[in-house]
Amino acid sequence: MKLLLFLYQGSRPDQLHDLVRDLGLVGHTDLGRVHGAGETGRREGTRAHPGSGSAMFSVVEAERVAAVLSDARAAAAALPSGERLHCFVLPVEAML
Repeated sequence: MKLLLFLYQGSRPDQLHDLVRDLGLVGHTDLGRVHGAGETGRREGTRAHPGSGSAMFSVVEAERVAAVLSDARAAAAALPSGERLHCFVLPVEAML
């Protein structure tokens, strides 16, 4: 099993919900608005550093990861200029 962590920064926070649904990831957890910093700057929801992102994760079978990443890569490439989508893959060592 693998945990897929999606981070989206753009004008449509619902874009992440649409992506996860389109990828067929029925089980997922929405972490809501997130703040942080990266190569494109800081997003802290303040006047000095406006903006925020969205985060969501899902746990999938390891065999599905390549297909999900391929589809997520295509979705990221189709985003308007200035919007970002990242997907991180982490190992799941145990589940209850």
